[in-house]
Amino acid sequence: MKLNIYDKRAVVKTYTADTYDLMFGTLEDVAEAINLDGIKEGTDAEILKMAAQLAIGCKDTVRELMKDIFEGITDDELRQTKVSEIAQVLLEVVTYTLAQMGKMTSKN
Repeated sequence: MKLNIYDKRAVVKTYTADTYDLMFGTLEDVAEAINLDGIKEGTDAEILKMAAQLAIGCKDTVRELMKDIFEGITDDELRQTKVSEIAQVLLEVVTYTLAQMGKMTSKN
């Protein structure tokens, strides 16, 4: 995963992270903000749209999540990133989490 920081249109810094294990409390916050049924049947574009809505609707949760994923990122830097890129990170986190949950349920 990566998140770019911009100065106008130029990338001035990029944060990266390999994976992220979503905490259950954060998952609860996310589940309250989006329609999980849409994720089961949705296309990547629909999921990305939901992630963008989440980024706007739950900005405090998303801000803390981004700070947890990308060590050292500041609130000011987050203000200088694109919502579409935050949505993409959220999509990757949710996809990874759902895949991990699938692995857990397939073992039982």
